[in-house]
Amino acid sequence: MKVWGRYLAVSGLLLATTLPASALLARWYGARKARRFGDTMAGVLIAQQASVGVALNGPGRNRESSQVHVLSVVDFITLSRGASAAVLVGLMVSRLRDRRGCAGWLGWLSLLYGAILCDWIDGPIARRYGASEVGSLFDIESDSWFTLCAAGSAVAWGDLPTAVTVPPLLRYLFRFSGRRAARDASVHVTEPPWALPAGMVQMLLFIAALAPFGGRGTWAVVRLVCPVQTPLQIAGILLQQRRRR
Repeated sequence: MKVWGRYLAVSGLLLATTLPASALLARWYGARKARRFGDTMAGVLIAQQASVGVALNGPGRNRESSQVHVLSVVDFITLSRGASAAVLVGLMVSRLRDRRGCAGWLGWLSLLYGAILCDWIDGPIARRYGASEVGSLFDIESDSWFTLCAAGSAVAWGDLPTAVTVPPLLRYLFRFSGRRAARDASVHVTEPPWALPAGMVQMLLFIAALAPFGGRGTWAVVRLVCPVQTPLQIAGILLQQRRRR
């Protein structure tokens, strides 16, 4: 019962984040758009937690024991990145593209939390208390999903080209293609040295494009980096996949 009690508590806390976000947007943009945002955000989180429940009780459990994994503080911080992704999806679906207004600030701060603060927090905690196989799976999947949502947001109201969504889409395509023999938990070990810097540049590009206070200097850098970074990252992912065959 402790396993599922912890699971329900984490799920409830994540779903509760839809309330203040929806209330804030209702004050600025009206109840209709705020309701659409809240329904979308809640739906994304419900889908996430349903997947987490399957992972807890499925083949992703600890192989050395028949016990179901109990969600820890590290898992909660990792899964909270999904709340940031849900905010971004909610803003896209509700068509709240006020980059310099309340919606823009909410999306940008959610992006900063998921991309920077969350990694700063869960990394040291995971190294201190250890990470399980299921916890590693949560980290990889939440990172991939969050990156895809950030890319979509950068296109929707950050005016970046649609091509920036190709790298995260390729990651999903190759992950579920069944061609990779390694377990998901070992992805970080097998990634080439350039993968982490490329991902960091990609996320910094999204942060700059969605910044509510971005000026001409910011946009000059974005326009300079994007046409170079995106094709290089796509080529690197394709080359990496080819070598894994």
